[in-house]
Amino acid sequence: MSGFPVTTKRGFITKTAAKEWERKEKIKLSNPQEIRLSFSQASTDYLLYCQKRQQKNTYRQKTFIIKSLIESWGEDKIFPEIKPLDIEQYLDRRFDEVSGKAANRDLREINTLFNWLIKKKYITENPATSIERYKEESFSKYVPPQEDVNKIMLAANGEEYDILQSIYHTGARAIEIRRLKWEDINFKNRTIKLWTRKRKTGALEADELFINNILYEILDTLYKNRDKHSPYVFPNKSGGRFSKYTMDNIMPKLCERAGVESFGFNAIRHYVASLMVAGNELSLADVQKQMRHKRATTTDTYIKSFQNAETNAANFIERTQNIIPLKQNRKAQNKKNGSIYGSTE
Repeated sequence: MSGFPVTTKRGFITKTAAKEWERKEKIKLSNPQEIRLSFSQASTDYLLYCQKRQQKNTYRQKTFIIKSLIESWGEDKIFPEIKPLDIEQYLDRRFDEVSGKAANRDLREINTLFNWLIKKKYITENPATSIERYKEESFSKYVPPQEDVNKIMLAANGEEYDILQSIYHTGARAIEIRRLKWEDINFKNRTIKLWTRKRKTGALEADELFINNILYEILDTLYKNRDKHSPYVFPNKSGGRFSKYTMDNIMPKLCERAGVESFGFNAIRHYVASLMVAGNELSLADVQKQMRHKRATTTDTYIKSFQNAETNAANFIERTQNIIPLKQNRKAQNKKNGSIYGSTE
């Protein structure tokens, strides 16, 4: 009829077609398409997360692995297209060019990245899950003989000697001695707190150990002659924290002076651990407590019920020392060997 607009019926021609469309839409809703996200975009978000929560060296290592992985591909891949073989080819090259240990470390970090992305709902699957670990060559850490440990003790000046003895009688790491403050030492309870980031979270945590008689005398003497304006047990000349540079240079020079094979502070920690194990007097729980390892075996957990685990290891270490304390010769040693204090950060 003229004068009226012409309309066209819209929709499905048949009810069957409508039901088929509805069925397909339900399938789409129940199986949403994964976001096509590039590896560099997702890993950048992950690194920003790590930068705010982890140590600088850990962050740098993760950054290196991610960059190396992208470079090995020669392009920035999209996540649904990343296959296990893409990752395995990179790890194979790390195995061939560096070591199995390096390949396994990178595999662990890559898995951590993908698992974080799954947790944050960036992706739904980890393409590295099926990749098996690489074989590693056995590696034994150098443990200096007792004779060499004795020689460096005798060659040390008073300040060096105090640091060495603090590490020897606690099994502390060098950074933990640098962090050590007077507020961490309780002379009344004979305890010392050592602060470490050697934990899964990377947060700074304190472990408390018993102070044996030798260490007590050394700390007591240091306290009586301390710089009252500095909170640190081993301060630099301005009262700040002992510098890493100065700390790193103590052992190479000291080993050269003593005429022994070069080793570091961490080797003394290994030496102390080997003494405790070889002595057959201590339980594994005693050793674990003194070395402050958090990964315990079932046996470790069982024998933690033994009493006096806090004092057994410290007293055993005290009995193993064959070096005459240099307390009475400290002035002569300082004059002969020089002083290490006075270095700034």
